[in-house]
Order: sequence, then structure tokens, then C-alpha cells
Amino acid sequence: MRLRGIIIWIWLLVLVLPGPVMCAAPAVQLVKVKPSRVGDLVVCNLKTRGLPAEKQLQSMRSGLVSSVELDLALFDENDHFLAGNSLTLRLAFDLWEEIFSVQDDGNRQEFKSLTDLEDYLADLIHLPVASANSLESGIPMRLKIDLTVHSIAPDERERVGDVIAGDQRSQREGLDRQEASVSLGRLIRFFYKDDGPADSEKSMQSRWFKVGELIHE
Repeated sequence: MRLRGIIIWIWLLVLVLPGPVMCAAPAVQLVKVKPSRVGDLVVCNLKTRGLPAEKQLQSMRSGLVSSVELDLALFDENDHFLAGNSLTLRLAFDLWEEIFSVQDDGNRQEFKSLTDLEDYLADLIHLPVASANSLESGIPMRLKIDLTVHSIAPDERERVGDVIAGDQRSQREGLDRQEASVSLGRLIRFFYKDDGPADSEKSMQSRWFKVGELIHE
């Protein structure tokens, strides 16, 4: 193996190797799902417990990005899908500035301490679900939340795989990247004991409600 490859593998081992053993963190839980309205939007106020998960925190403090995926969907009494939205929260830690951050598609929040990050993730407010104008105001519906935790964000795994494979413009490029992706997955599973790409998945439903009866915030 070339020297460059050895250096990259050592670097990767350092990144994914868990830190010192700590007391077991509480499991990730969905505590409460509450729909409301902000302007013309139906939004979700979501209370959680246990975020960031222990493996997420290990990854973040190693310089990797973790993520939380949220699928928000409205269903009627016949369990027909009405509308919904998907959000991804990217959790990171700046090793130089020692600042935690959460980023979605358009916003970035920074936190000076782990406690501040935990408080933010425990009370996620005004998550956009759907346009209220696109929904019938008088029909009963409920909001379902699916939350997926990734200790290492899927695109972060791919990025590290590209680092291992390198930016080679040869006939072996496709094979190199495929081998790197497989090797990275094995390495991560070895250290994190992952059973799959998601560390955990949680679901919860709100009470029945009508759009016309939602409280405006």
C-alpha cells in the first residue's frame, strides 16, 4: 500500500474510533408532536429526548458530520396521505472554534455548549409541514413524524469514501471508489457496531385535528 493510502487510513481510524467510555446516554425518544400554524403554513412543534445520540456525539467530536432526518406527513381518517415535508438536520462540531452547529436547508444555528445543543434539539419548533391553503380546513387529520438518526450523515460517508479513493482519472476510478465505500462501511460497522445505515428510527403521531382549528403562533 502506498504511503498516502496508509496515512489516510490512519487518519480515518482516528476519526471513527470512539472516545473515552462514558455513562450510557438515554435512548432517543419522541416525546410530543403538536401541530400549529404560522402564517399560511401548518407547522410541527416536536419535543424529543436523547439527541444528539451518544454515537452522533462521538462522530461530531471526531470531526465528522452526523444527521437527523425528519419525515412529516399528514393523513386523513382513511389513512390517505394528504401532504408533507422532509427535513435533514446536520449536526457538527468545529474542532478549532469548539462550537456545535445544526444546519438545515436554509439556516445554521451555533451553540457554545453541548447543553445548549441538547436544549435546542429537545424542543424543535415551527418545522414546516405543508401549506394550509392546500388543505381542506374542516376534515380531521393527524400528523405523523418519522425520525431517523445517523451517527455519520450518509453524504459524509460518501465524502470520506472519496477521500480514501482519491480523485483518480483512470479506468480504475469507479472500482477504487466502490472498494473504498465498502471498506469504509466495514470500518464504521466495526467501531460503531451499526446494523445498517440508520442507527435508530422512531415514529409518533399527533392527536386528530382540523386545519381550521389550529392555533396561530
